[in-house]
Amino acid sequence: MLYNFTGVNGDGALPFAGVTFDEVGNLFGTTAYGGIYNGACQIGCGTVYELSPTSSGSWRERVLHRFTAGADGSLPYSSVTLDSAGNVFGTASTSGAGNAGIAFEIKP
Repeated sequence: MLYNFTGVNGDGALPFAGVTFDEVGNLFGTTAYGGIYNGACQIGCGTVYELSPTSSGSWRERVLHRFTAGADGSLPYSSVTLDSAGNVFGTASTSGAGNAGIAFEIKP
């Protein structure tokens, strides 16, 4: 096990998609739930996260984005792609205009 998601306090829950490595060994991915808990997402709207290896051999999580079910979408079931500048790209399956999902870019 690399990391144990807790699903509370903004942490992610239910990581369905695969992960993407950057050139220095950090892992990037999404969780379909967790993050922000509100009326639209009672079990959380999902997150984009980064896991970084530590010198002790464990991994440290950093949440890059917590979806809100607003214009930023919700329920990201897919993996992410990185560009050479370290920007993170992916999709979220619901919310956005017309509740049809969104494509996103996150600049960490």
